[in-house]
Amino acid sequence: MRLLIVIVILHVGILGNSQPNFEKGKIVDSIPIEVNSKETFALYLPTSFEPSKLSPVVFIFEPAARGKIGIKPFIEASEKHGHILICSNNSRNGPYAKSFDIANRLFKYALANFNIEKDLVFLAGFSGGSRLASAIAVLTNQIAGVIACGAGFSLEPSHRPSIQKFSYAGICGDQDMNYTEMIRAKGYLQKFNFSNTLFIYPGDHKWPPSEQITRAFDWLEIQSHLKGIATKTQTEIVKSYVKNYEFAYAAETNNKHIKAVENYERILTTYGTILQLDSIGSKLKKILKSKEYKTSLKSISKAFDKEDKLTKMFYERFNEDYPNPDNSDLNWWRKELDKLKKTEDQEMNKMVTRLRYKIFAMAFSRTNPNLHQSSDKQKQLCRDICKIVYPRFK
Repeated sequence: MRLLIVIVILHVGILGNSQPNFEKGKIVDSIPIEVNSKETFALYLPTSFEPSKLSPVVFIFEPAARGKIGIKPFIEASEKHGHILICSNNSRNGPYAKSFDIANRLFKYALANFNIEKDLVFLAGFSGGSRLASAIAVLTNQIAGVIACGAGFSLEPSHRPSIQKFSYAGICGDQDMNYTEMIRAKGYLQKFNFSNTLFIYPGDHKWPPSEQITRAFDWLEIQSHLKGIATKTQTEIVKSYVKNYEFAYAAETNNKHIKAVENYERILTTYGTILQLDSIGSKLKKILKSKEYKTSLKSISKAFDKEDKLTKMFYERFNEDYPNPDNSDLNWWRKELDKLKKTEDQEMNKMVTRLRYKIFAMAFSRTNPNLHQSSDKQKQLCRDICKIVYPRFK
């Protein structure tokens, strides 16, 4: 019921009447949802924006409710594709019911004050904001696409995609604590033949760089064409293909076999029905059979297996210590975390980075009153663990 407003508005497709006059090509922050409202959002209108014309829109969810921070990585894509960017200054990691209410009011304002193309409404988010974006897309099933950065789905089963029609573009750093989760989310979506892809780049748990966001929207543009939502010319399709081929070929020539496979597979699934790509299929088969690829894959799988084992060990220990902080043994945490040292194995080093942040996030989240009701002693235990993971933590 909390998403009723969203459903009704997106179905009706309200068009703006007397649109506010905001400056184009600049982030305008702290725009109130209503007069005297404490809820605000940040806005970016691309330089090509024309009030009289229908525009696509991206609603962005930043986990710490920092509107300007959430918008910045999307500006490059906005200028390329003409999206209006809107990011709440109030929606943050916390109860979904509260976030749904905030999102409803944000949608209502935007759709009443701007000429929005109702078939080109996109959602995006990072970390907890990514989970929220996916949940809204699933529950409404009236969203064109989701850009999910650094996290997969909510733990609530009803929030997981299944038969919905939106496209899902995941973006994740290979040292992000949720990297293995995003890999598994991709596998889950493939079982449902869901329109999805995953862009992996060198990085940890933070908003992806602008070029990755733009690549994701380039992919979504083709998905919109394939679904008949938007029309791309043959020249535009070929240009998009060539750009993706360059990414794949660069990875192949630099012996980045996993990256090459990721990109060639995306090319086949994205352009395979509209372009003749026999040569790409041959390239992909050759790489998949190569000794180098198999060795790289084995190295990654070994790191994943160890990460799963260690994650389980640390989580089980935390679940023992957190309810009874007086009985916790910080020396155990120091000893076990001290074992997580860098080696010559690059995949294991990435795993260590992911695992450390995962442990930190697990403990730090328990100090957030929006997420947990922890006692003072429990909060102190969590802060102590955070400091053991990252000594500079205060």
